[in-house]
Amino acid sequence: MVEAAKTSVTRWLAYAVGLGAALAFSAFLMAVAVHAPSGWWLGWLTLLPLFLCIRVLRPVAAAVAGTFWGVSFFAFSLAGGHTMITPTLGSLVLLGVIPGAYAGLGSLVTRRVGFSPLLLGIGWVGVEFALHPLALPHGLLAGTQGDGLFVRVIGNLAGYVLVAFLVAYVTASLLSVLSDVYVGVTSLRFAPRSSTAPVAVANPESRLCLLDYISPSRPRAPPLC
Repeated sequence: MVEAAKTSVTRWLAYAVGLGAALAFSAFLMAVAVHAPSGWWLGWLTLLPLFLCIRVLRPVAAAVAGTFWGVSFFAFSLAGGHTMITPTLGSLVLLGVIPGAYAGLGSLVTRRVGFSPLLLGIGWVGVEFALHPLALPHGLLAGTQGDGLFVRVIGNLAGYVLVAFLVAYVTASLLSVLSDVYVGVTSLRFAPRSSTAPVAVANPESRLCLLDYISPSRPRAPPLC
């Protein structure tokens, strides 16, 4: 019993440390992408760990993860000597509270309706408006795209919040696809066939299907923690 408890605690700590490291690295990439025009492609990857937290964690834990991500982004921005983020208490509070609230609410919605890239993209538009006091030229997520053709065309026609929505939507969709692939691969089960060697049989409830990609907003199983 004691050994099982120790093993469980060890696994939980390893999981928490790994997720925290992924969030910190994600925040670092966001800081690089916002302040380095050549790092525009990083903007399409930086939210993956945050969306993973929304997908697998309960609302309170996801909110903590979002706050950690925002504070880490603030710290990395200042550590890099960048001046786009004003080093004030107000900026720190905004970057801690807003991503935390977004992740917590996103997790709550995911528990109700399933993981929805569309809703997460729309929700990120709210994040951009809430972070407007930071006075970033193109906002946070759209700011990772530099001043390239994509930003010029979409941003000038419909505003930079649409750019942020598209980046968030595509990133969340990528996570949804990767998660479905992972579930499909790990859903293989070995079923005995008389006295011969076991044969791998795919679980029909978890097999890959194009409909999974078209409609990813299905209810999920209970979160990990």
